[in-house]
Amino acid sequence: MALVDADDIADVAVHALTDDRAPNTDLVLTAPEALDHDGIATVRTRAGGRPGVHRLLTTEELRALLASGAPPDFAALLAGLDPAVVQGTEDRTTDTV
Repeated sequence: MALVDADDIADVAVHALTDDRAPNTDLVLTAPEALDHDGIATVRTRAGGRPGVHRLLTTEELRALLASGAPPDFAALLAGLDPAVVQGTEDRTTDTV
């Protein structure tokens, strides 16, 4: 996945909303590099100074975890998307930003 920092999303939103010309298109935002879950854990370890480890959950385990803080239907939707993400469906980058 090419995760994007929330501050970068905000910067793009401000630009899109205040520019003289509207972009008139969907803006697909990504980081400059796509990382798998283990790669994200490695980056977080480096940035945070504490070891981070990725543990792949089953769809049901992920659904239960997400349901602790989200509506059950939304948790099930997100958990159901994860197997495709693990298989690489989100392995892309854009130069939008």
